[in-house]
Amino acid sequence: MLNTERELLMIPGPTIVSPRVLRALSKPILSHVSGEFVDGYAEALALQKQLFMTEGTPFMLSGSGTLGMEATIANLMEKGDRVLCVENGFFGEKWEEVVETHGGVVDRLRFEWGDPVDLKVLEEKLGTNEHKLFTVEHVDTSTGIANPVDKIGKLAKNTDALYVVDSVCGIGGMPLKMDQWNIDLCLTGSQKALGAPPGISLFCLNQKAWGAVEKRKTTPTDYYVNLKKWKPIMDNPRGYFATPAVGNVLGMLEALKMIFEEGLEARWVRHNKFSEAFQAGVKGLGWSSFPAKGYEAHTLAVPKVAEGVDDARMRNIMFQKYGVVIAGGLGKLGGKTVRIGHMGADTINDLVATLASMEMSLTEMGHISDPGKAVGAMMKVFAK
Repeated sequence: MLNTERELLMIPGPTIVSPRVLRALSKPILSHVSGEFVDGYAEALALQKQLFMTEGTPFMLSGSGTLGMEATIANLMEKGDRVLCVENGFFGEKWEEVVETHGGVVDRLRFEWGDPVDLKVLEEKLGTNEHKLFTVEHVDTSTGIANPVDKIGKLAKNTDALYVVDSVCGIGGMPLKMDQWNIDLCLTGSQKALGAPPGISLFCLNQKAWGAVEKRKTTPTDYYVNLKKWKPIMDNPRGYFATPAVGNVLGMLEALKMIFEEGLEARWVRHNKFSEAFQAGVKGLGWSSFPAKGYEAHTLAVPKVAEGVDDARMRNIMFQKYGVVIAGGLGKLGGKTVRIGHMGADTINDLVATLASMEMSLTEMGHISDPGKAVGAMMKVFAK
């Protein structure tokens, strides 16, 4: 690939970061107790609450989305507690490992990868009232499925179990209304639809979830993610428990400002249009989408690789010749799907360039004889 320093990163995270956020990251490092940083941290936490649409307590810590998963289990669950892990993709299944690592008892509710959660089956499971909490993926980036977390919230209202939503690849690009949907703890990461670099874990707990933290009989075995130690800092960032990622927090603040300048609902509409356009483009390729129809995430596309296509070779041509990076299938979908992120700071031009590079690569490989149909289908959606 020509060294143009213009690689187009279109994987499902990390995603493209806007020049405005990059400028914030390039500033000299501040003291973590300086007035400028403390005020910035407090503002970022206030915007986080607005983003999650909650009156709960926000936490913004150094780490990936996995840190949010760790913090969730380490603080809400005690050894021997039963946890219902609702699974229909790679990341839904990841919760099992976290729960078992902390001595919890996992009850698995598994659905086929790419199929949405069956609400009736989940309701029956929750009706046993034997679970301390249950975990659901808002968007599973292995399959591109978007689960109906709003409808699941109606079921959660009738149970004592804490409702935990992993929205690492959802929030900021799809509707998420934590309080209205009865979500007790919601988590995300900085590097996807929020449009910031990796390194910040964001999560919020409502009063019910915080009550569970307060009523623990044992101290969390994880020192760093003990939320009782962090809460005073979240209430007043001038305090100290551990050094925050100063630069990343201020970069996150800039990204959050951009989200609200665009408007949260306007951002949801934009991502919906991105999804509609890319799905049309996938169809124009003659390919089909992996997740169940009507449950496609708005933040990424996961098309099935057409029979006979070597997706690794296609992705290599896309990168080497056109400077576009997309991801291969994850877990058992390796070689069967590709994954294209279209979220955060991505633009229409980025989506068009990505699909065009797919068409040109497939043409070079001899799988397409009349290129342009996919890009044309996408352009028709954007031109409406």
